[in-house]
Formats: sequence, C-alpha cells, structure tokens
Amino acid sequence: MKEISYDMLLPNCRVVTQKVGGSGTVIYSEKNEDTGGYSTYVLTNCHVVIGNIEVKKKWSSLLKHDVKMDFLTSADVHFFKWQYQSRAVGVTAIDSDIVAYDPDHDLALLKLRDIDQVPFAAKLYPKGKENQLRLGVPVIAIGAAMGEPPVITTGRLSQFAREIDNREFWLSTAPTIFGNSGGAVYLEETEELIGVPAINAVSLAFTPDPITHLSFFIPITRVYEFLDEQMFRFIYDSNFTEKGEADSRESERRNEEFKIAQKEVLGGEDDEE
Repeated sequence: MKEISYDMLLPNCRVVTQKVGGSGTVIYSEKNEDTGGYSTYVLTNCHVVIGNIEVKKKWSSLLKHDVKMDFLTSADVHFFKWQYQSRAVGVTAIDSDIVAYDPDHDLALLKLRDIDQVPFAAKLYPKGKENQLRLGVPVIAIGAAMGEPPVITTGRLSQFAREIDNREFWLSTAPTIFGNSGGAVYLEETEELIGVPAINAVSLAFTPDPITHLSFFIPITRVYEFLDEQMFRFIYDSNFTEKGEADSRESERRNEEFKIAQKEVLGGEDDEE
C-alpha cells in the first residue's frame, strides 16, 4: 500500500447534526462569479443529516391551501488541522446548509456558509467510465469512524451491482463502522472517489451484528445520478454553471407549483387529511 496523500485525506470532514454524526467529503470549491466568493459543497449521506430535516404543512398564499414543505436546519462541518501530514491537532467548525437531499439515494449535499476557498476537493472518478473498474483493485476508505478524526482503512473492490432496497451498491473489504457514513471510498491507484460508505454488511443468517470487514457503499454512478437529478451538474461538468443550475431548480419548482395550482382550479384531488 502506498502512502496516503493529502489529496485523499484533506477533503474528508466530520458532519455534526442535531441527532447523529457522520462524515462528509468536499467535492467542489470554486469561485462564484455572482458573489465574488467561493462556493464549497460537501457530499454526505442523507441519513446523516435527516434529523435536521423536518417536513410539515404550511399555508401557501399562491395555492390557497396547506402544502407540505421541508424546513432545514444547518449542520456543522468540522475540518481537521493536521501537523506532519498525519496528526490531527484540532478542528475548524463551519456552518453549512442542506441544499439537496434524497432519501432513496441516501445522499445529501451541503453548502458551506463560509465564502473562503477550501483548497482541496476530492477527484471524482470519471462519469461513464465505471465499466473500466475491475474486481480486486485496491481501495481506501476514509471517514470519521466513531466520531474520531479521519480513520483510514484499506481493502479491495469485491462486488458490483448488489441490489439492496431496489438500489445498486458496491462492496469492498475496506472496513468501515458507525461514523464512516458519508465519507469516501477512493480508488488507490488514481486517488479518485468511487463511492460513499453507507451500510455495513450484516449476516442475517447468524447474527445481527455488523460485519465490519465487508462494507457496502453507494457507487459513483449513483452519485452522478443524484447530482443530475438535483441539478448540481456544474460540480463535475464545466458546461453547466452554478447560477444556471440554480435557475433551473427554481424554474422546476415553479412548474411544479403551477401544476398543483391547475389541479386545484380543475377540482383535483383533495388534500390528505
């Protein structure tokens, strides 16, 4: 195994929420031409931040009835200060907003409120190249296991296309445990992010305890699906811009509101009790 480089270590952070904690990975930190500052985005699991998401009904003056809305509480993101490139000697806590989440993908995206650039972001494995990956290649998992500073484990890519709850997962032998959720799985050779740790393997036949030496993770293919569906494509594709994607999301939201309003005018379905 080669020495762990800063390119994999520094993007890792700890995510602290109202109920649980987990890990996150910086995947974008670039100049925002509209604000003059920098926009930094952290990828994590949805279940890590779900305690900061509350869905409740609120009166809509546009639709003239109650609608379900999500109310999002900020999450703390802890970045670690390192000495000798190996020793964590402290943390810097930065507030972040939940800007996208999907319970089905179990992914969420946080945007730091700090407008200073974070000089390190994980390299994403290229979109559409996943068929070039092979079983047995060395991988590295990094995350704030048990709430600790980043814990590094190694293993091998062991399985593709494992379906769990109708979603694809990949399997590695890099051990992970509670707190690794939302962290990173890297391809050792290229130091590119190939997935996000999500769940430990569990032997249903013998014990309900997690099998920590076998870890399922959300593959990079689903990360791209999430970014596409949530309209954050600028993170990996320079053909899109941050403002353009924000405008697209707002347009989509207004279109959905208009459809709901039309149903109301035409005597659509009654609200749920």
